[in-house]
Amino acid sequence: MSDGKLRARDSTSVAAAEAAHSSSAFAGAQYLMGLQLFVRLATFSTNAVAFRLAGSSAFGVASIKLELLLSTILFLSRESIRNALLRIEPAEDKQRPSVREQRIINAALVSIGVGGLLAGALYMVYGGNSQSSIPYYSESIAAYVLAAWVELLVEPLYVLSRSRVLFQLQARCESIAVSTKCAIVALVLLLGNKGSDRENKFRLLAFALGQLGYAAGILLSYSWSMKAVLGYPVAWCYMPKRVSLDDGFGFVGCKMRSLIAVFMGQSLLKHVLTQGDSMVMSRIARDSDMGVFALVSNYASIPARILFLPLEEAARAVFTRSDARTSMNVLTTLAKLQLLLGCLFCVFGGLYAPVVMPLIDSKGGSANARVLSAYFMYLPMMGLNGFLEAFAHSVATKQQLLRVNIWMAGCSAVYISLSVLLLGKYDMGALGMVMANMVNMALRIAYCCWFARKWFISREISLPGVSRIAPHPVVLVSSLIAGVLSVVLIRSIDQTAIINRLAILALGSALGLAVLFAMWILEKPFIQAAKEIKAGSVIDKKRE
Repeated sequence: MSDGKLRARDSTSVAAAEAAHSSSAFAGAQYLMGLQLFVRLATFSTNAVAFRLAGSSAFGVASIKLELLLSTILFLSRESIRNALLRIEPAEDKQRPSVREQRIINAALVSIGVGGLLAGALYMVYGGNSQSSIPYYSESIAAYVLAAWVELLVEPLYVLSRSRVLFQLQARCESIAVSTKCAIVALVLLLGNKGSDRENKFRLLAFALGQLGYAAGILLSYSWSMKAVLGYPVAWCYMPKRVSLDDGFGFVGCKMRSLIAVFMGQSLLKHVLTQGDSMVMSRIARDSDMGVFALVSNYASIPARILFLPLEEAARAVFTRSDARTSMNVLTTLAKLQLLLGCLFCVFGGLYAPVVMPLIDSKGGSANARVLSAYFMYLPMMGLNGFLEAFAHSVATKQQLLRVNIWMAGCSAVYISLSVLLLGKYDMGALGMVMANMVNMALRIAYCCWFARKWFISREISLPGVSRIAPHPVVLVSSLIAGVLSVVLIRSIDQTAIINRLAILALGSALGLAVLFAMWILEKPFIQAAKEIKAGSVIDKKRE
């Protein structure tokens, strides 16, 4: 499921209008944050049901192969156009689209055409090699391709709602679509469930029909909701018209086409970087391994999506608006946050994963638990890399950004090569994918640390000592003691009964609270610095 994203906008209006627009944007952002929480909870619940009823193979095919097909069509068809259209400030008209809104509509319609061509081409590739023992495999591919194109039909309405800062409307429409998808997936799986001894015949088709329901739901909800706010018929949003441009009359304009082309190149690189693991797994991994990796990443990445992403977006704003010394303080605070979270993830996530995994997947065994443990070790690296890359992209020049992108492309090549080696030659399955991700992330962190060090030294900013970044020694000792007690606890209590597993988790939660209490008492300077970042005091101090 695709998550909703907040994008930065360039200011092109007068000061008063800009202030009003920014105020509306920040006020409406709360709806998108609430949407993210709702989507995560709904996805979490649906995945728990789907994994049990569909099995790991069908879950893996749907979550990796078919989601890759869907994201490729959607991302390459609309991402560059969406980014380019954020540069246009539309003027609302109560009776017909303004010239600027008509330009937005014309460009958004391109996504539908491009998506149709791309969907047809990818269906021929996927459908032509549709060899699988899973029932309704070809039909599921067709449904995903159709769902992608139906979802693209909402583009003119989506970009108009985003340009008018209608975040509440967007959140409402997305919630309806997500609810529809979850309900269809669960209902179809329940209809196809014939007991534990027989495989669910609808185990893959359920995901495809759910995605088709999502696409239909978001199109209908946007059409109904936008009808009340547009001021003109919704059908006009699907009619391209020639408008007055800087270079004469036309549909989009040379400048907009050039901008879309630039963003298209960035979108291709970004798609490879973000979907590299799915691309590798869809080619060489077993369906069951894809299912385990999808399940583990869906569950274990919840902290990353709910906590890391908002902090990363806030960090970008701070790095962009602050001087070098303030950026150093913010980056140091965020680095320490990741080390503190690393203590919790590595000790409690890594050790208690074998206790939790059987509650999620009773047939998975110890191998799946090892994958979940490794993913918890990977989470702090993911968070640290996010902050460091946010800093690099916020302060780097064009030449430096080019070098960053070249390094990232090199990291992706290493990642793909290592993934093929671990999955193909050593048959490490989902665990190999997590390990390859860790190596890839370590390389990206190393480069960003080198870049940050060089950037701060060039501005005569002293680098922080280890004691300023590392957790308090007592916190480290308390984490170590909690880890030892956890090992003793897990090994001494029989885990055959579910009640015993729940008791282990309850005692582990008590140990976790003790470590959190030690952090609260001993990390007062860090907590104060974090509060200042949250409140925006670092920006205010800089301006003073």
